[in-house]
Amino acid sequence: MGVSDLEILTAFQKDMNEGGKLLFQRYYKPLVLFSGSMLDDCTFPEDIVQEVFYHFIKNNVYRQLSPEVLSTYLFRCVKNACLNKIRDQREFAQAELLRYDAVEEEAMTVSQELIEAIRKAIEELPQKTRMVVMAVVVEGKKYKETAEELGVSVNTVKTLLSGGLKQLRQQFSDTLLLFFILEKNNF
Repeated sequence: MGVSDLEILTAFQKDMNEGGKLLFQRYYKPLVLFSGSMLDDCTFPEDIVQEVFYHFIKNNVYRQLSPEVLSTYLFRCVKNACLNKIRDQREFAQAELLRYDAVEEEAMTVSQELIEAIRKAIEELPQKTRMVVMAVVVEGKKYKETAEELGVSVNTVKTLLSGGLKQLRQQFSDTLLLFFILEKNNF
């Protein structure tokens, strides 16, 4: 037969280690299962039960409880801790969504001045490089098609494009340049 709640509370009065051992024996698995039934994440149930036990012992709760309410007290503490964990996870997820929305909104609001600065920087590229950047990046043409139009090899197109984008990256962050490329309809 298992340990009774009276034996657990009595053991705590005599020897805290023995009381903790009996508490663990009697309630750890049922409380972990109960906690696990409330939470999606399987890593938290054990942590929650351990926290409840820690506060139970640290705050000498065993001195204030009668054996009749020990079980109810422990399960209620675990339930409340689970609900707090769920609330915290939701708040964290909402905060992450808001942060993501703010970053996305910032990325979407590229000023006309920036677009003009990128246009000007493209115009200042050497003629062949500018023509390759315009054809491949802005107009979305294939390397082979660009090479045929300009009368150069595909490797030359790749080299000129690489050099042109390198020059542009030195003036603008990769994110802003990528955004401009994606918004090439503005050009």
